[in-house]
Amino acid sequence: MDERDLRPADKAILDVLSQGRATKGLLVDETGYSRNTVYNRLEVLQAAGHVRLVHEPTRLFELVSDPRDSD
Repeated sequence: MDERDLRPADKAILDVLSQGRATKGLLVDETGYSRNTVYNRLEVLQAAGHVRLVHEPTRLFELVSDPRDSD
């Protein structure tokens, strides 16, 4: 996944995570996207290795690498 593959929701999620760790609920609140959209896009970003789940019980995520920074 590189910058061309990013959807607007991905960019919003990455923007929030670039400021620090966030729960799924906080990502929903901060991005304005639906819970389903945030959940689905987090799965895609996690599978691509750009975000990581750091605490399962709270569903806390952190940024690993921002595909917009590559090159």
